[in-house]
Amino acid sequence: MAIDLSVFPIVISSITATIFAITLIITWKSIKENTRATHSQLLRGFHEDLLNRLNKNTILKTTEDCQRYANDYLNTVDEIAYLELNRKIPSHIATYLKRFFAYGITIVDWYNEMVGEDFRETAKKNWPHYIQYCEKYKIVSDSDDKLPKIMLDYNKLRENESN
Repeated sequence: MAIDLSVFPIVISSITATIFAITLIITWKSIKENTRATHSQLLRGFHEDLLNRLNKNTILKTTEDCQRYANDYLNTVDEIAYLELNRKIPSHIATYLKRFFAYGITIVDWYNEMVGEDFRETAKKNWPHYIQYCEKYKIVSDSDDKLPKIMLDYNKLRENESN
């Protein structure tokens, strides 16, 4: 039984192509799983960071503490907004954190009322990505979001500190 040598290159090419296709599929699945894991870690990290910021509201004692709390929170959501707007993270991560973005609007409104300046303009300068993100996705404050009591009593706290 003689093997036709003209069939041999076709068989070798077919085997090589099959191995290449299998390798490509395995690599694609691996990359997809790694990407999912990375996105999951990002989401978990952002969520933990925002929750840690929210939990700091129990240690607020001074007007400076209140302002630092507000600034830190807005800095964090601005970072997330920057990443989403520049497509560095998938949009569904920021969408999941939408409630945290709404709370940031509550903070901006508080600043505007309590600190006594047109803080919305300052916010546009200090946290432009956050403001742009909120405008783009029509994020508004949620009436269920409540600031820490000390922040609501900010004017009284300011009077006590000046005495």
